[in-house]
Amino acid sequence: MAKAKGGFLRIPALEAAVVAVLKGINGIVGNYGVAIIIVTIIVRALMFPLTLKQEKSMKKMRELQPQLDKLKEKYKDKPQELQQKTAEIYKENNVNPLSGCLPILIQMPIFIALFYAFSGDAIPNDATFLWFNLKKPDELFKIGTFTVNLLPILNTAITFFQQKIMSGSSKGQEVNSQMQTMMYTMPLMMLLLFYKMPSGVTLYYLVSGALSLVQQYFIMKGRD
Repeated sequence: MAKAKGGFLRIPALEAAVVAVLKGINGIVGNYGVAIIIVTIIVRALMFPLTLKQEKSMKKMRELQPQLDKLKEKYKDKPQELQQKTAEIYKENNVNPLSGCLPILIQMPIFIALFYAFSGDAIPNDATFLWFNLKKPDELFKIGTFTVNLLPILNTAITFFQQKIMSGSSKGQEVNSQMQTMMYTMPLMMLLLFYKMPSGVTLYYLVSGALSLVQQYFIMKGRD
C-alpha cells in the first residue's frame, strides 16, 4: 500500500494524537481492532450531548414546518423574500438549521486522521481484527476477480436505516421527497467511498453508525 506522506485536509497533530491513543489502548487490550471500537465508543459518548442538542433543534424544525410550508406557498414567486422570511422565523425561534451537521463536522477530522494513520506507517502492517488486516479492505471472499468486502456492505445497510428513520420523522411533502432521495443515494455513496478503504477506517465508521442508530432508536422512542 502507498505510504501517505501528505494529503488533503491532513492534520498531522491530530493524526499523531489518534495514533497515540490507539497504540495506548492496543497496549492494554492487545488488538488494534478492539482499540478502534473503544475509541469509537468514547467519541460517541463525548458527542452524546451534541446529539441531544441536535434532536432538540430537529424537534423545533418539525414544529416550524407548517409555518415554513405556508411561507413557501405565499412567496413561491419571490425567492429572496422567502429566504428573508424563513431566516426571520429561524431567528425568532432560536433555531439553527445547520446545527444537525455539527456532530458530523466534528467527527470528520478524526475520520481523516484515521484514514492517513492506516494508509501510512503509523500503524503496524500486521494489525488485524477478526479475519482482516486493518490496513487493507476486509476481503471476505472472491467471486471470480470481484472481491466481496463485508464492512462497506454493512455500512451501506446502517446508512440506509439511518436515512429511513430520519425520513419517517420528517414532515412536509418537499422535505419527505428530499429525504426519500437521500435514503437511497447516501447508502450508495457510502458503499463507493468505503469499498476500497482500509478496513480500520471502515470499522470505525461502522461502529459509529451502529451506535448512532441505537441512539436514534431510543431518542425517537422517548419522543413517542
